[in-house]
Amino acid sequence: MIDDDIFLLLARGPMFLPLYAMVMFRISGLMIVAPVFGSQAVPVRIRVALAAAVALSVFPVVAPNLPTDLTIASGLAGVFGELVIGLVLGLATNIVFTGFQLAGMVIGQQAGLGLGQVFNPALNSNTTIVGQLFFIVALTAFVLMGGHRELMRALLDTFSTIPVMSYRTQPNILNLMIELLTMSMTTGLRLVAPVLMSLFIATIVLGFLSRTMPQLNILSVGFVVRILIALAMAGFALTAADGLFDSAFAEAIHKSREAFGL
Repeated sequence: MIDDDIFLLLARGPMFLPLYAMVMFRISGLMIVAPVFGSQAVPVRIRVALAAAVALSVFPVVAPNLPTDLTIASGLAGVFGELVIGLVLGLATNIVFTGFQLAGMVIGQQAGLGLGQVFNPALNSNTTIVGQLFFIVALTAFVLMGGHRELMRALLDTFSTIPVMSYRTQPNILNLMIELLTMSMTTGLRLVAPVLMSLFIATIVLGFLSRTMPQLNILSVGFVVRILIALAMAGFALTAADGLFDSAFAEAIHKSREAFGL
C-alpha cells in the first residue's frame, strides 16, 4: 500500500520535489543548531548531504500522509513550521551545553584565565580555556550516553504525531525554552559552586597572609595559587558530575518530546 502511494506521488512529477523539500526542512532545522550535527567544525556540504540522506530514507514512510495540494502561501507556512520543529529540538539540547560552557567561563574568569580566549566551533562563540574544557567533557558525555541518537529519534518520531505542513507554533514552545534555560543555569551553578567556594576561601587565606607577611609578593603567589586551586577543583567537579550530565541531557530531550506530544 505504501509503495503504491509512493508511485502515485512520484507520478505527479512537480509535486515530488516540493514535498521532499518539506521533509528535508524539518531535518535541516536539527542539522543547523543541534550538538554534534550542527557543529561548525562539520563542513556544510556534509551536513546538507546528511540531511538529504535522512530525508530520503524517511520520505517513503511519510509519503502516504503528505498533502496533495500545495500553494505558495501554504508552502511558506509549511517551511516555517518544519524548520521550527527541527530548530526547537536542536536548541533544547544546545541550551544545556551553553549552561555547562558558562560554568567553565565563570571558573576561568575567577581564576584569572579570562584573557585566554579560544573559539568554540560547536557553539560558534568565543570562550575561555576552562569553558572549552567543560564543553568538550559535556559533549563526550552526550555522545557516550547516546544523546545524538535519542535526539534524532525524537525528530523522526515527530513525523508520526505531526504530519508534514501541519505544525503551527504553540505557546508551550516558549515555556519549554524558559524551563530549559532555568534548568541549564541551575545545572551550571551546581557544577561551578564548589570551585567558587574554594576560590573564595583561597582569597580569604591569601588576604590574611598578605597582612601577616607583608614581604610576601601576594600578587604573583596568589595568581598561581588561584589557578592551581581552580583547575584542581574543576577536575574534581567534572569527575563527580557524571550523573549531572546524564540527567540534564535526559531531561532536555524528555521535555522536548513532551512539548511535541511524543
